[in-house]
Amino acid sequence: MRVCMLILSLLATAALGKRVELNWKISYVQANPDGENKRQVIGVNGKWPPPVIEVDQDDVLVINAFNKLDEATSLHAHGFHQRGTPYYDGAMGVSECGIPPNGNFTYELNAAQTGTYWLHSHYKGQYSDGLRTPLIVHAQREHYKYDHDMVVMLEGWYHRESRDVGEQLLSTSQSVREAPFRPYMLVNSRGGSDLRHTTLHFEPGKTYRLRLLNVAATGMVRFGIEQHSMRVIEVDGVDTEPKEVNSMQLSVGQRVSVLVTAKNSTKANYAYHADIFTDIQAGVDRAVLPFTSIIEYAQGAPLRNATSDEDSTVDWNFFEDIDLVPIDRQPAPGVHKWVPLEVRTSIFDDRREHLAFNNRTYESPLVPTLTTALTTGYQAFYPDAYGFKSNPIILDPMTDIEVAMFNNDPNSHPFHLHGHNFFIIHRGTIDNDPTKYRASGQYPVRRDTITIPPKEFAIVRFTADNPGAWLLHCHMIWHGEQGLMATFIESPYQIQNNTRLPQSVKDNCVSMGIPLSGNSMGRDGIDLPDEPRGPFPLTGL
Repeated sequence: MRVCMLILSLLATAALGKRVELNWKISYVQANPDGENKRQVIGVNGKWPPPVIEVDQDDVLVINAFNKLDEATSLHAHGFHQRGTPYYDGAMGVSECGIPPNGNFTYELNAAQTGTYWLHSHYKGQYSDGLRTPLIVHAQREHYKYDHDMVVMLEGWYHRESRDVGEQLLSTSQSVREAPFRPYMLVNSRGGSDLRHTTLHFEPGKTYRLRLLNVAATGMVRFGIEQHSMRVIEVDGVDTEPKEVNSMQLSVGQRVSVLVTAKNSTKANYAYHADIFTDIQAGVDRAVLPFTSIIEYAQGAPLRNATSDEDSTVDWNFFEDIDLVPIDRQPAPGVHKWVPLEVRTSIFDDRREHLAFNNRTYESPLVPTLTTALTTGYQAFYPDAYGFKSNPIILDPMTDIEVAMFNNDPNSHPFHLHGHNFFIIHRGTIDNDPTKYRASGQYPVRRDTITIPPKEFAIVRFTADNPGAWLLHCHMIWHGEQGLMATFIESPYQIQNNTRLPQSVKDNCVSMGIPLSGNSMGRDGIDLPDEPRGPFPLTGL
């Protein structure tokens, strides 16, 4: 009997996984990742880039974060659902007050999901200053066999600090707002004209899993390898049936794993492309910034398809994510609540350019949304308690939610949902062009970040089965600062019954002078007589 109990105990311990503990001192350092511009970045433990994080399924990732910046910071595990631990989501103003300067906070992240994720700051534009890294969760049993696992982190890097760019985009001067600025491609935090820094090494006959991540502040990336096909096997942490593709595009925040089988010869090397689409600024034309580097089989071997588009074997006919089928097939939920969100960019009555859902531009509340849900009793069910400008949407427990997003903007937008994956149900154009309408199959693909092109719409669904406060926002980082966010408050009463904030969350709020209870302004109930509700769009603009 004792032997059986010991075996069961060992099996239970193995199933729970291990604790992986990291100490991160977050501070400013200097870096020159493309060899063209040295500037201040945000590093970890005196170095940049932050180290790649790899854990196994069911591990607990513990990050002891120490903030040595001159402003607050936070860490968000992009794609982690944080079931049962919504206070570790890292969204400042939503799940926590943030980590104050010279403060600290410990995140305990349950690696219940598998696949490709990333960890980044969720305060202002900090992750575009370098506070980001891939976060890989290896499955106990992989669906596919491959010889090598390779992270390919793609990033449009700016030679200017995020504060400077944010101030430009929120300027009251049109000429200042529309002054062009450009990103420079980094691959695994290296770039520039010396292609040795961005070369990917292949061995003949081996199969590689390339984990592609777009961690840029802005800008879609298109990726393809000359004379090599790719098989998509994962999007945003969801394993899919294989789909052979020639190229793909990744919006900010999206991840795609592909299998690539290397050629059997070392007689040639091949070009790969990671081109940036720029489309963040109104009034600035969309452009393609080409970037080409090398898949190397042998040093000094001739390079194929490197220079001429006419000779390229990459067709740029992108696959549609709505056509993918998950390995874990689940039918889409029904519809209990319909949430329409119209996206527009316009000049508001503060003379600045804002982005908005339903003409309401987001501004973070004083009291984090999760705290308001926890401390306002029955009034937590009233949207007004969370502040007009937090774009609050209350969800009843276990209801099926359909979100219809209509992009009336001239730019594409990558929308990311915290706390959930969603099912992609329909795509189409706002003018109802029948040739561009797409519907999912019986088992729709699920992901956490979706791209909606200009003048198009997407309809997604999820079930409200994860009590917490969760953002839905454009992941172009400055579009978030310009207001393109909304907040789902999911199951307020269940939050109150089942959630207890760690003391360290409260301590950081006290250090920052933020109330520990009340509505968005720190008052009782829905007492918000002088709540600022603007700015609002100017008519005719």
